[in-house]
Amino acid sequence: MYNFLDRSTLQKVQVLHHIFNEKRYFSSFELAQNTQLSERTILKILAEISSDLQVIIDSACIKKKKSKYFKLEYQDHFSIKTVERHYLQNSLTYKACDEIFHNTFDDITTFSLDNFTSLASMYRRINKIKPLLNQFHLKYKSHQMVTLEGTEKQFRYFYYLFYWNSCWGEIWPFTLVTREQIIEVLEDVNLVLPESMIYWLAICLTRAKLGFLIEDNPMYSTFTKHHYHYDNFSTVARLLFKKITTLSDEDIELELMFSFNFISCLQHYDKKDKAISLMMNFAQHHNQELFVQATLYWIETFMNHFSIVLNVEEYGVLFVNLLYLHYYIMTFSGPHYLFKEDIYKKRFEMLETAQIEIMNQFYDRLVENEEFSIIFKRKDTLIGRYHKLLKQSIDIITRDAIKIKIVSMLNDIPYLFDQIKRTFVHVELCSTDEEADLIITDRLYLNIKKETQAIFVWNSVPKKGDYERLGKRLQEIYFNKNQLSNNLLIKTLMSEI
Repeated sequence: MYNFLDRSTLQKVQVLHHIFNEKRYFSSFELAQNTQLSERTILKILAEISSDLQVIIDSACIKKKKSKYFKLEYQDHFSIKTVERHYLQNSLTYKACDEIFHNTFDDITTFSLDNFTSLASMYRRINKIKPLLNQFHLKYKSHQMVTLEGTEKQFRYFYYLFYWNSCWGEIWPFTLVTREQIIEVLEDVNLVLPESMIYWLAICLTRAKLGFLIEDNPMYSTFTKHHYHYDNFSTVARLLFKKITTLSDEDIELELMFSFNFISCLQHYDKKDKAISLMMNFAQHHNQELFVQATLYWIETFMNHFSIVLNVEEYGVLFVNLLYLHYYIMTFSGPHYLFKEDIYKKRFEMLETAQIEIMNQFYDRLVENEEFSIIFKRKDTLIGRYHKLLKQSIDIITRDAIKIKIVSMLNDIPYLFDQIKRTFVHVELCSTDEEADLIITDRLYLNIKKETQAIFVWNSVPKKGDYERLGKRLQEIYFNKNQLSNNLLIKTLMSEI
């Protein structure tokens, strides 16, 4: 946010956060020390915040006691982001960027005069955001009309973050497309989209109305060709583009493919999501694509590094979420957040030192393969997201359980498993596709691989001695399984010890 706010407004935001975090009275002297500002400046800032709050919101106010003690008093429904948004959207840098998006910024001299500021001041503001624009491969240009020079793809990506990270769905910042127009079409087909996706569609519709079309790229059509959800999306989005724009069918199709490429990357899958199997099929069709190959390499490296075998459910949910993440990184240049820190990166940096070191060691293994450097070079963006996906995907609590298969002539597997569980609690029945740590059987059937040592044979009707013998075998397997150093590594990484 500091790129867009002037110094005095940024100081107000910093002081506001300070008094928001603790619901108590602060002395002006204490605030001056904590913020490294003079006490006189603090008193001025608090007076301005008090005045601003009366205009911005009715759920908070500055309480004053004994002339130099201050407290932010607020109700439960108060949102500090509403105040931040007000300051941000009233900054001249924000207004200039907003006009550039809507193609109404004629020249910097006129803008400076209209907003009662000097030309030199505006140039200083623009220079402050140039490093940020560079991250998106965009450049500020002021010929006949001020604009941001770069690909339309990067332009839209920047403005998606610009509007979503400043408005957060609290207000509608677009002037050429109304939210009602989009919602009406969605309701006609009984479709509900997250607000962030509605923002994205508004950005693409606005730019299309202004005559700025997305550049063609074979990747867009390749990505959508075998995707299970594209037909449904394109049916709805096509209605929007036909209703709101005057584009040709060919141009609309390109817009739909591009939008779907981006919106898909915002999708997150949970373990029980039935669409995971459809995405696995999608990956097979794109097996030679870099983002698929990078994902396969990632999972293979992960399992080798930590000596861990993922079950079918864990593998599926981890694979498809990594797939989208790697495609996103490969396709869009720039940070994931504007006006605030990357939440995933911040959370990762707050982990225990041992967890950070373990994750860094694994990442070092990843970057050994230069074939995928275009993706893995974005370590600051990826490492926190990788750790979050692992936490969401892998059930480390049951990781120590011994996987068993029971083969019984009497077909009483549920009963036998219950009895085994009484003998040794750390056991779990294998799914059909999993490999067992131990096969428990009443005889050596033809379909059992005889060469394996992981077989335990007992009586057709197990006796007390059979359970005692099995208990000792399971304890031995459990002990050996948990002596693996990499087993301790994965447990440390996942915060289980």
